[in-house]
Amino acid sequence: MTDPETQMPTLSFIGNSTTADFQVNSRLTTSSLDATVQGIDLVSFTPKTIIISVTWTATDPLTGTLSPITRTSMENRVQFDGFSFLIHISSQMRLATASGTMSLMGGATIPLPPAPAAIARADVGTVTRIPLP
Repeated sequence: MTDPETQMPTLSFIGNSTTADFQVNSRLTTSSLDATVQGIDLVSFTPKTIIISVTWTATDPLTGTLSPITRTSMENRVQFDGFSFLIHISSQMRLATASGTMSLMGGATIPLPPAPAAIARADVGTVTRIPLP
């Protein structure tokens, strides 16, 4: 965060989440994240707690229509001397818009303006076969 007049940093934060609730709709139409992050402000070198709340919506804000699902899949196989390794990845994704708020505990709440994003799901599987001696 920067001061709008001086452009000097007022908060530079590093931390990790102590509690988080992340939800994704099974049809990939909406998702949400509510998290509490504890860390340190690198400007003042003091401990801080930030609360983040973000929602993703796969509805195009201009047309009001649901964005289509894009599906991909990939398979890769390696084989030599009886050893084989197979990896399979399939994914589904919808373009979305993300927005929310970030609140400094005991301080200001900052709106996170709408930004392009995606809601996605990936399934990954591996199979390994090793020859017996």
